[in-house]
Amino acid sequence: MELEDRIRRDDGNPSPGLLAAELKTTGQVLGYCGLIHNSYGRPQEPELAFEFLQEFWSRGFATEACEAVLDHARALGYRRLWATVREWNGASRRVLEKSGFVETGRVEPDGEHGALLFTMLEFD
Repeated sequence: MELEDRIRRDDGNPSPGLLAAELKTTGQVLGYCGLIHNSYGRPQEPELAFEFLQEFWSRGFATEACEAVLDHARALGYRRLWATVREWNGASRRVLEKSGFVETGRVEPDGEHGALLFTMLEFD
């Protein structure tokens, strides 16, 4: 598992703010989720990032991990978060929507990977 190897190689923290998502019962790595520096001009408003191994898709793990990260972000006092998602990635778009993110209408081409959509979440 390439993603699992990368996460393990980086001590469960593949990038600042990203955490390995693991099964509670076995410790098996499912993917990662966390906050990263916003690379689109808003350093005080981090970006939510997540990626899960395909074998764990459509089982609610991404939504659960995102909710935990959002609870932590709220507790840290963040007022707004961002997330980018590929236009064709309906599953990740649904995770973001369930987590309260809304599409902003900003779309940027991303070469052969398709359009990149910008989403935002504002805490109450």
